[in-house]
Amino acid sequence: MLRLHGITPVMVSPFWDDEGLDENNLRRQIDFAINNGAAAVAGPGYASEFYKMSDGERYRFAEVLVDQAKKRVPVIIATSSDSTYLTIEFSKFAERISADCLMVTPPRTTKLPASEIVGYYSRLCSAVSIPVMLQDADFTGAGLPADVFVDLARRHENFLFTKLEIIMPGQKCAEIIERTNGRMQVIYGLGGIAMLDGLYRGASAFMPGAALLEVYVLTYELYRSGLTREAQALFARLIPYLAFALQHLELAVGMEKRVMARRGIIPSARMRHPTLRFDKAGEQQIEQYVDEAVALAEECRAALRASAQAGADAAGNRR
Repeated sequence: MLRLHGITPVMVSPFWDDEGLDENNLRRQIDFAINNGAAAVAGPGYASEFYKMSDGERYRFAEVLVDQAKKRVPVIIATSSDSTYLTIEFSKFAERISADCLMVTPPRTTKLPASEIVGYYSRLCSAVSIPVMLQDADFTGAGLPADVFVDLARRHENFLFTKLEIIMPGQKCAEIIERTNGRMQVIYGLGGIAMLDGLYRGASAFMPGAALLEVYVLTYELYRSGLTREAQALFARLIPYLAFALQHLELAVGMEKRVMARRGIIPSARMRHPTLRFDKAGEQQIEQYVDEAVALAEECRAALRASAQAGADAAGNRR
């Protein structure tokens, strides 16, 4: 049974000048994530600009993700659609190409009663054998009631995860874990801004982007090692960046790409149009936050490498 622990980033979509998908640099990004502590990789999600992609591009993104991961870490494929039929079709494709897990949001165009949402996921879980993750993406609200998750977990052995992207997720996180006796794992999304709350409440994994991966990995390792205050102090340095970026989805994705480009992970921060435009003052603020975030990520990267080297040296001395 698949279990997730740690940082499981969503890949962004690198684009060429003509806005076509740059598969080579998507592959480089996947390697970067796996080589720098990702416990799994995911896409094409909101951070991948899936809402601006054709179905063919989403399928191809999934193929590249599975192929490049090469079974080094689990691969989570986002297969959401407002149609149960289309979601199942994409999900079956993901299973055929050896994805490890599906990440699916409820239909977005129509507000449905809980019974219909349960039916949507129930049909999906019955159609595939790999694990399903319900992405509870209600960026300004409380999302679905906990009863939905508990009901589905009781009905389907492969309904194993939820990704919470809601306001104040802590109480729901704890309730889902308790009422499913820990069988369901909770993943925190929304840029990981509530990561410390998630660690306290029992969340098992966190799903930001990969641009600042080392900050999240080091925070996670410090907290899990019992160095709670050190983890809090480190993560507090990332909060100004996240608070600014999460004002708007396109801003968050754009800043993620700027950090990646600055760090040499992808060649450019190009977004698909239409997207947000900023005045001079806005650009200055964005660049300031990006500069600070890049410096923090590189600092954490050095700390992680030093820790790994110290561990290797200690192991060598014991031989």
